[in-house]
Amino acid sequence: AGAIEQMSPELKQGQKWQYWRARSHFELGEKQQGEAIFTELKQHRSFYGFIAADYFDQSYQLNDKPILVDQTIFQQLLDNISFKAAKEFLRLDREGLARQEWWFAISDLDNEQYKVAAKIAQQWGWHPLAISTIAKAKYWDDVDLRFPLVFQTQINKNARVRGLDPAIIYGLIRRESAFNENARSPVGARGLMQIMPKTGKSIARSLNERWRSKRSLNNVDTNIKYGTFYYKKLLDGFGGNYAMAAAGYNAGPHRVKKWRPKKKPMSADIWIELIPFNETRKYVTAVLEYALVYQARLERKSLKMSDFLKDVWPE
Repeated sequence: AGAIEQMSPELKQGQKWQYWRARSHFELGEKQQGEAIFTELKQHRSFYGFIAADYFDQSYQLNDKPILVDQTIFQQLLDNISFKAAKEFLRLDREGLARQEWWFAISDLDNEQYKVAAKIAQQWGWHPLAISTIAKAKYWDDVDLRFPLVFQTQINKNARVRGLDPAIIYGLIRRESAFNENARSPVGARGLMQIMPKTGKSIARSLNERWRSKRSLNNVDTNIKYGTFYYKKLLDGFGGNYAMAAAGYNAGPHRVKKWRPKKKPMSADIWIELIPFNETRKYVTAVLEYALVYQARLERKSLKMSDFLKDVWPE
């Protein structure tokens, strides 16, 4: 706690360090001080907020505040030639050109216009662009826009086949591609669940399916089937530990095995903080947070953050 107190006020007030400040109070037997911090944290829709809510056995707060659309701005944007071009390209299934027009159209918008533009993309069913556009406005509380319920048929089917909760599949997809079925990473991962072609080929072999080409990973049905198969394999391989499976999905299972504690079990929240890759630390907390947001959106109650944060054991 003393080290946290020496941080800058801005950093110290962040949820992450408030959480660890509370944890230090609990470790020192200062229950009242820890609970006071958790009482504030549990009001937030976040990884740390959900841990705090579990401590009190209370429901998670989504803090959903949908954007109130100014109809004048809405119509002005719709009348813009670049918006019209983007919509037409989208209708013709020319998404690459549609994206170019979209980014040109919103390049000089102000914050309120960004919000309205995001709602337009949402109305068009163009969820990846709605999510990336609202991020430009730094508005995080339109839950329906930021966490759309799409591809439900494929997700529910594969959840049943693999024995997974659909919420965790949604959490993975939301973090991996934000529902862009044509997403491609700099290293070559493809589709909704960002599967590397080499991994896809191996999965096809495991499923006794013919491997066609890396382009098959842009097919929604194939991508979700392969992604859920791979994640379930990781989850089983790590003894049902969701945090480790998420880390393995991002960084590779071989790295996660090296990150396991050497001698005795470790609390999952501490283990996550000790992951040496900043990207993977953020990835794990985001996937677990997003999964619980989706659980609320799906009106399910089967999972809690405490289920995701089982102790990490040595191999």
